[in-house]
Amino acid sequence: MNKKLTAIILVGALACAMTVPAMASERTAVPISAPIAAEEPQPLPDSVLYYGTVKEWVEDENGAIKQIYLESERYGAYLMNVSEDTVWIDSGRHTQSDPSSLQKGEGVYVFHSTVETRSLPPQTAAFAVVRNIPMDAGSAMYHEVENVSLQDGKLTITTDNGGLFVFADEQTQLFSYGTDTAPSLEDIQSGSYVMAWYGAVATSYPGQTHASALMVLPKQQTAEKSEKESLLTRAGLVSALHEKAGKPVVNYAMRYADVNADCSYVEAVRWAASEGLLGKEGESFLPDNFVNREELAVALWRYAGSPTPEDYAILNKMADVEEISISARLAVAWACEKGVLPAIDEGIFAPQQPASEEILDAALQKLS
Repeated sequence: MNKKLTAIILVGALACAMTVPAMASERTAVPISAPIAAEEPQPLPDSVLYYGTVKEWVEDENGAIKQIYLESERYGAYLMNVSEDTVWIDSGRHTQSDPSSLQKGEGVYVFHSTVETRSLPPQTAAFAVVRNIPMDAGSAMYHEVENVSLQDGKLTITTDNGGLFVFADEQTQLFSYGTDTAPSLEDIQSGSYVMAWYGAVATSYPGQTHASALMVLPKQQTAEKSEKESLLTRAGLVSALHEKAGKPVVNYAMRYADVNADCSYVEAVRWAASEGLLGKEGESFLPDNFVNREELAVALWRYAGSPTPEDYAILNKMADVEEISISARLAVAWACEKGVLPAIDEGIFAPQQPASEEILDAALQKLS
């Protein structure tokens, strides 16, 4: 099944390459005098909704689904990465669904992370897979409870970055994920995650709707904040490498305007800049930017002294080798060869996929 998935990825990459010239020829020129609208940055939603048809899936050594390949006329093809934190919902029965009964050709809703790779097809973390959606009713919707108030037996949930109020009362059916114990309205607190069944939403802002049913998800399940907190930032990367090196103190003048002299990672940044671990120094360090797998491989390779890999041809085994920057291929070959940063799946390195703190910890142990 892994080989089929690899073939699908290759076909997708070729199709994309063929369409780029056509897209470029249709681009409309914009006069350089045209004003640029100043827009306020919009907060990210807690999840993104995708609807598609199941084509393939990959299982781990225990038979558990770890990746689903889906296709959709509206959203295109996607690879949904499934973990033990992914919840499976039977929307028609208001219960937990059994993933082992998944079928090819089945239509599902997937609520997934806002963080995704730039690969073809894109990969992202699945928070909730919703199945068995009745034709005459809407799907259960995944929401983070941002704020909550309970007055006179009526619960008001604020979600969608303040853009939606979901009301619940004694007429709302309440369920707990994976158990037969029914929760109470008091059990729904800020920071919780719920599946909500509701109909029409008032077009006011914030939108308003009444939930016919709510399912409370376990706190450890599907929290996008936890995923984002575990993603590796540039500041986190240099701090870890600096500590690994014994926290050396260097006399080096930095030009970064966004690194304050009193921040906790200033000496780590100074040392990393002097060593050239993150490439050419510019005006900004961008400490909060996430590091992808390719960038992590390059930093680790430079930290190790930029060794020449013995088996550069290992890259030929990667179905997504063309997505790896030419300047990073020596580093990626070395990282794969030494097992410092191996492929995430058979023949897939995913160079643009965000790296996590856990991946860095494992890599540093390999360098010990």
